[in-house]
Amino acid sequence: MTGTSDAPRLRLPLTVRVAASLFLFLGVAFGASVPFVLAHLDRYGELPMTFWFRSMAGPFEGLGPEAFKALGWTFVAVCAAAVVAGVGLWRGRRWGAVIGFATSPLAFALGVGFDLPLILVGVPIAVVLVLAGRRSLG
Repeated sequence: MTGTSDAPRLRLPLTVRVAASLFLFLGVAFGASVPFVLAHLDRYGELPMTFWFRSMAGPFEGLGPEAFKALGWTFVAVCAAAVVAGVGLWRGRRWGAVIGFATSPLAFALGVGFDLPLILVGVPIAVVLVLAGRRSLG
């Protein structure tokens, strides 16, 4: 065995590659940072300052700390799923698109609740790009 695959390598359109990159970037960036925000909230009772604003300070803040933390950990799980979707898409797998489509409404809703503009812009763009290149997925 040489370790090479007999299957031909898929040539994915740029739309799918960019969508995969968006899912990966957003998933890693927020999935890795939210636990630190939640730890700061636990330790100091307030959200940390990031540049000139409080991290994740949005409508969910008014729900109280326990609900906020539960939604924060939910967001971490959604981000982990987005990373899986990004890997699948990068490999040209249809299941990557399915996971991306399934998690996008959750990510968008959580982005609204935590007031995360990068999520509110990035998730719809990723979905549109996957839709544009979905025929190339195996």
